[in-house]
Amino acid sequence: MMDIRLGQSYSFSQLGQRGNQEDSRYPDCDISDERQRFFVVCDGVGGNAKGEVASKTVCESIGKSLAEKDLSNLVFDNRMFSVVLDAAYDALDNASDSSNEGMATTLTFVCFHKGGCTMAHIGDSRIYHIRPDKGILYRSDDHSLVNSMVHSGLISPEDAVNHPQSNIITRCMESVAADQNRAMATVTVTTDIEAGDYFFLCSDGVLHCISDEILVEILSKKTNNEDKMLIIATDCCESSDNNTAILIPILEVCKENKIYTNDIKEENSNITLRMDAKQQVSTEVVSIQKVKHQNGIFQKVKRLFFPK
Repeated sequence: MMDIRLGQSYSFSQLGQRGNQEDSRYPDCDISDERQRFFVVCDGVGGNAKGEVASKTVCESIGKSLAEKDLSNLVFDNRMFSVVLDAAYDALDNASDSSNEGMATTLTFVCFHKGGCTMAHIGDSRIYHIRPDKGILYRSDDHSLVNSMVHSGLISPEDAVNHPQSNIITRCMESVAADQNRAMATVTVTTDIEAGDYFFLCSDGVLHCISDEILVEILSKKTNNEDKMLIIATDCCESSDNNTAILIPILEVCKENKIYTNDIKEENSNITLRMDAKQQVSTEVVSIQKVKHQNGIFQKVKRLFFPK
């Protein structure tokens, strides 16, 4: 088991060159103290379809689900996350009506608990785990058409940076019909956490302005965390898109010296995952409800008919 002590977290949420804010975050404040154990960034999809309603609905639902949980004294496993994800999808269903048909959102979620850190995402908003003296330990793998093209060898990572189809995502959270699937979240659990590490969540508007290399460089500076976040916010203020980020510093980690193993059996699969200390374990977590069939990676393609 682990005791993870967090430092004060810093956040920003900026319009960029957009006229409407479709990003949402939890907690919805620029500074949070060390008692906050979970964090969410969502980027609304849909333009006129009220993407801001979708992103806010998901953030508020997750906040409601976990606000009273003592996460510092429990292991937040994949089954618990699936329940939280279900509740967020249910909230989207309840908020959906003719005025916001087609609304959707991305999701990034980070939670610190006795079993380590759980990171989950849907869409192309990003999660990083950075150790300043080592670089990037984890970067979430975007659910986007361009990223799929990179993995398939059709284009290079360099070609993907300003690709004309970068506004197409292959998964999102949205209200779906009873015979359709809710998008799965990619969930990664890590126990390789040390004092001095950073976890960073952001919408893709930040990624338009800050490369991986620049992010590591900023977080490696010998200055305080508030100033580091101010540098990132300043670099992103003129982004072509809304841009939101949360920076979480790790102050202290206490854990048993021995390597421990947990077995996690997924509710909706026959796969048992072994989770060892100092490793990352990734899996796909599905919503318990409305799981009818699987249609492949492009089942959730969302083409945005407005510029990103």
